[in-house]
Order: sequence, then C-alpha cells, then structure tokens
Amino acid sequence: MEDSTEKKPRTAVAAGDSGDRSGGDPSGSAEVGGLVNRLPEALLVEVLGRLDVEDACSAAASCRALHATANAAISAVTAIDLSAFAPSNAILSRILAGNRAVRSLAVNCSLLDDSAASAIAKGSLCELSLLKCSFSKDFFMAIGERCRNLRSLKLEMDVSPVILDSRYSGFGCTFLAPIYTGCGYLETLWVKFPLLDPHTVDYETGLPFVPNTIKDLLLQPVSHSRAKTVFPITASLKTHITDSLESLSLVLDTITDELVVLITRNVRNLVELCLEDEPVSQPYLPDDLTNIGLQALGLSHNLRHLSLTRRYSDFRRVNDFGILMLAEGCKQLRTIRLGGFSKVSDAGYAALLHSGKDLKKFEVSNGLCLSDLACLDLDKAAPNITEVRLLSCALLTSETAISLASCTKLKVLDLSGCKSIADSGLVSISQLSELTLLDLAGADITDAGLSALGNKRCPISSLCLRGCKRISSNGIASLLCGTGTIKKTLVSFDLGNVPRISGRAVTVIAKNCEQISNLSLRNCLLITDSSLEMLGSMRPDTGKCSVRMLDLAYCSRLSRNFLRHFEAPLFRGLRWLGVGKNVVERRGCRPTIAQLLERKPGLTICGNACEMGCRNKFHPDIRTLQ
Repeated sequence: MEDSTEKKPRTAVAAGDSGDRSGGDPSGSAEVGGLVNRLPEALLVEVLGRLDVEDACSAAASCRALHATANAAISAVTAIDLSAFAPSNAILSRILAGNRAVRSLAVNCSLLDDSAASAIAKGSLCELSLLKCSFSKDFFMAIGERCRNLRSLKLEMDVSPVILDSRYSGFGCTFLAPIYTGCGYLETLWVKFPLLDPHTVDYETGLPFVPNTIKDLLLQPVSHSRAKTVFPITASLKTHITDSLESLSLVLDTITDELVVLITRNVRNLVELCLEDEPVSQPYLPDDLTNIGLQALGLSHNLRHLSLTRRYSDFRRVNDFGILMLAEGCKQLRTIRLGGFSKVSDAGYAALLHSGKDLKKFEVSNGLCLSDLACLDLDKAAPNITEVRLLSCALLTSETAISLASCTKLKVLDLSGCKSIADSGLVSISQLSELTLLDLAGADITDAGLSALGNKRCPISSLCLRGCKRISSNGIASLLCGTGTIKKTLVSFDLGNVPRISGRAVTVIAKNCEQISNLSLRNCLLITDSSLEMLGSMRPDTGKCSVRMLDLAYCSRLSRNFLRHFEAPLFRGLRWLGVGKNVVERRGCRPTIAQLLERKPGLTICGNACEMGCRNKFHPDIRTLQ
C-alpha cells in the first residue's frame, strides 16, 4: 500500500493523528483556535512540551494555532517513545527533524529500513531502544559513528542472527562490531532475537565478544556453551567484562551447574542475575541445574535480584536443600523470581521469604508443592513487600489471599491460574489501600466478589479477570457502578474468555471508566457490533473512555463488516486493534483492513491473535491486505 501519510499536511505525520479530522465541529474548532491565537507563543511551547510526542502532535493537528509551535516544542523533547505504533521513514524523519536534545529514544522499526539511521543516529542520544528491527551493517555503522555518547542500547531483532550476519561481506562477523568500536561508554546492552521453536532455534548464534564497559547485559537466546565464553577462564583475562558487570540476563537452551558456578566465581560485583531456559527434553545430570548450582549462588552475598525460571518443564534435581542453602547465603535479596521448581515445598519457599527484611518482590510460577502455609505471617517476614506473583500454583486457596491482605504496602498481586481463589479471598484483597494491579485470571470468583471490590477504595489501574467463568455482565456493573474508586483509576481491563460477558458490560465500561485505555474482550462470544458503538463514540475531550488498545480476537459474533465501527469519527484514540486470523481471512469486507489503515495511519491491526499490543512478539504488523 502506498504510504498515504505522504499526502497529508505536516501536522498529520505523528502518532497522535489518526486521520480523524472529519466529523468535527468547524465552528467549535475555529472558536478554540481564536482563543489559542491570543496566548503567548512561549506559553504554548511550554504546554506542548509537557505532553508526550503523541499528544503534542494530536493537539497540533486539531488547531492551526498550535501547528506553528508544535515543531518548537517537539524539538526540545528529551525523551521520545515511538514504540506503540510503527512509523514510516517519512513520519520518523518529520518527528525527529530539528531535535538535537533527545537523550532517550524508543522506536518500533517494523516499517523502517537502513535509511532511518539519518533520523535516529543523533549525537545527543544516551539511550536507544529499537523494537522489531532488521537493519544491516550500514545502519549500525551510522549509530557507532554518530552516537558516541550512547550509554544504553536495547535491540529486539525481527530476524535471525544467521540472516543478519549474512549481510556482511565477511560471514560470521558480529553485527554489533561498529557499535562496540564507536560507542566507548556503552554500559547497557540488550540483544533479543526471536525465540523460535526450540527444536529448530540455533542457540550457537550468540555474541562472541562483549565490551568490558558493560554493566547490564541481556542476551536472548544464547547457548550455555557460548555464554561461558563471556567469562574469563584464565588469569590473563583480568580486564574482561566481569570487572564491570553488575546485571546479567540470559535466555539459554539449558541452565547448568557449570555455568552458574562460573558466573558466581568470576562476576564479583553481581547484583542482578536472571537465567531462563527452555530445554527440548529433560537434561541429563551433568547438564542440568541441581542443588550444587543453588549452593554456589548462595556465595553471591551482594545479590539483590534473582530470577531462575524453566519454561514448559521443571528443575527436577533441585529440592528444599538447595533453596535453603540459597536462602542462608543471600540475605539481602529484594527480588525473587522462581519458575519450574516442582520439588520445592513450603519449607523452601518460607526460608526465602524469611531470610531477610529487604524483600520487595516475590514470584513463583508452577509451584506444584506451594500451599497456603508458605505465606503465613508474610507481613512480619517481609514488611516492605510490594509485589507478589503466585502463578499457576494449584494448591493455593483463598487463605493465601486472606494472608496477603495484611501486607498493607502491597501494590501488585498476581494470582493468575490459582483456580481456588474465591470471593472470600477477593473481599480480603479489596482492603489493600495501595493495590494498583490485580490479576485473578481463572479464579473461582463470582459477581458478589466483584461487588465487594467495587465498593472499596483500591486504586487499581490494571485488572485481569480472564477466564473467570462465574462472573457476568451484572458483576461488571456492580464493580464499576459501586461507591469505590476503581471506576476512576482503571486503565487496563482484561475480560477475555469470560463466556457471560455481553454488550451490556461494554456499555457499562464505556459510561463509567474515566481512564480506560486497554481493553481485552478476546473470545467473548456475546460481543456484537452494537456493543462497539458506545465504546467507539466516547471521545477523549469528554473525560470518559478513550480506548487506545482493543483486543477482539475470536469474537465470532461480530459481523462481516464490523470494521466500519472503527472509521472516523469513532475510536478517535485507538492505536492497536487485535482481530484474529478469522477476520483477516475474510473476503469482501467493507472497509477492508487496508482501507481502514489508509484512513488511520496511526493505527496498527494485528491478525495473529497476539496478546495485547504485540510488544514482546515478533509477528509483523499488518499494514496491507488485498
């Protein structure tokens, strides 16, 4: 599809402009423009400068009086985040043109090519995050030559490292060599490649060299054998990366005792360690993590943050003894994240929880032997704890939720997959006066529990009720029409896979939620076209419901032409729409996805049934469909 934004005025190139200028009130716009014209230019620049880039450009597009000052305001912005939508080369150039002050920049690069380096590579940059990128040698050479002050580089690649390295004249040369050469102050390096099928992924395509200035290193994926080469094995390598490294995150084929021992012996200043693996099959004894590796970790007395997780399998050779040795040695842990430790019981988890008073974040996933006993007196063992995530722990009941209610500083509580959490637990949770995130996916709660939550003063901004099959639209009405504060604070709401959610719930959300921005209705089979009309008609200037991200994947009762509800002037603020492959494959729809995207260039439509936003996915964004 031809880039329709090329034909639009300069004010229409930013993310905030979705081509929704039709349907407005001309007389009202003229009156507002007249008032704005009387304000001093310096004041307008100050006002626009306090907005993010998206909102500043939206304001500029809505009023001619603001157009002249928009460029001045944006040129002074020091932090720009363009990761929520995919700009073209032209749009990116217009947003960044004239800006020599930007220090932090994040860009979704799925529509960009190497020529984007002329806009991105700025000498003022200290932090650069590039998502969904597949640039070649020329791009990274430009970054290395022009961004001499770069301290942080985070890359989420959209191409395998083998294909990327094949673009060099000499195959096998690391694609980041120009960055290492030019950016002598680089301290943070994150490199993520797509995690493909573990049976086909080439874990040997890692980074053969890492600068010794790096303090924070993340590699995804990398084999345990390649990861070992990052660390010195002889005394002659005293100026190696381990002298400066403080934070290490690796996504591996297998976590082994050998690698853990190597890390703990050589990285003297290690403060944060995150290791994740996904072995194709259960590892044999010499190539697995056992109690020996946990005992070695216990010698890292400076460790503050620890994450050890195994996906789709478990650490069968670690039991309570290894966890007890870890707890005995690491008494200053502030963050603990464990996944796949199927042989660890309440005794091991309780030892970690009671090992020190500094614990703030605690997460366990697939803790098959974790029960309510582990969380007793948690408020006394960890008085400063603010985040608890207990995911898919089948033995947990509402008693855990009742125990956690005494942790008065708790801000994040994730009990997703704990199917025995019932209304009594939700009633206790609703007493937490600082709670901002609550995830009860799959819980056994009912409308009565939602009514109790709706009448309390929890400042919840993110609520997930996915798969809670006993709640209905009546419960959503009780939640959002009560005397509590949640209707004023709720920003992200997930109602996916709830069979009794109908259009009435959507109407209640539209009328009562003042800040709702992200809404998931995936696989809600009662949602129809009429349910979308109220949701899409609410405008940001009304102070109610300006949805920016909406997931409608697998909503099978939507009509063939339901996309017409997303045309102007409806859904003015929408930036991401999930529709699922069933919609993408339809023929003869009006409007087509291509037509809708042409009219709303700031919108991304995902037909891959990804989770909200595709932020951690590597599927290409849909731009055109015939």
